[in-house]
Amino acid sequence: MAIVYITGGATGIGAATVRKFVSGGDRVVVFDINDSAMDELIREFESGMVHFFKTDVRSRNEVRQSMGEALEKVGPPEALFVNAGIQKLQGIFDMEDEDIDLIIDVNLKGALYTVSEAAGYMKDAGNGGTIVLMASDQALVGKEGSIVYGATKGGVAQMAKSLSVALSPFKIRVNAVCPATVRTPLTDGVFQWIAEKHFDGDVDAAWKAEAELLPIGRVAEPSEIAEVVYFLSKPSSSFMTGSLVPVDGGLTAQ
Repeated sequence: MAIVYITGGATGIGAATVRKFVSGGDRVVVFDINDSAMDELIREFESGMVHFFKTDVRSRNEVRQSMGEALEKVGPPEALFVNAGIQKLQGIFDMEDEDIDLIIDVNLKGALYTVSEAAGYMKDAGNGGTIVLMASDQALVGKEGSIVYGATKGGVAQMAKSLSVALSPFKIRVNAVCPATVRTPLTDGVFQWIAEKHFDGDVDAAWKAEAELLPIGRVAEPSEIAEVVYFLSKPSSSFMTGSLVPVDGGLTAQ
């Protein structure tokens, strides 16, 4: 039984990953701002398998305080999944400073705050560990409206590479997953924007067009990304570190 820390674990890919780890017998600690969704998620599991600490990853102090409480209550993490993120589509000529700051603060700075704290616990425990960062296909390809989001995910991808080198002396492996489009509460809002801009508000048509961009012919389910995160967090991936793993239905193979 491992102890796994997950940020952004209340919904979507994060919640699917919580379910995957718990199904394997691991104890999971979730850090998220969505307490109502977490209340629902926790009810799915036996008592003591999932712990929740309400945390805004934009605040280094909140991350430090919440993880300190988790360390005391549950123990140091053996695996970390950095999943907290936000996406707002913006054109190059209509970007708002507030949105730019929000995306950078959550996706990039939040990831740094999370890793610096959790990796310190792993180092002090002396047993090594694994870290998986949520990057994106947009670390590898460009997409309209995702200029700031793509920049942050490119930064996360490079962060994974640099962290893999920095943390290897402590037997901590670091990898990043780069999913193509996944149907989650986060992307539902994204496709509303796309539908209004290109499909006369027809959200179904926007999703259909996105699926047709992928050789596999459909978008991903959260559970499919969770399977890859789980693999990267377990000994079966023991020779992998510094890798950017596309889970993209063939998008980057074209």
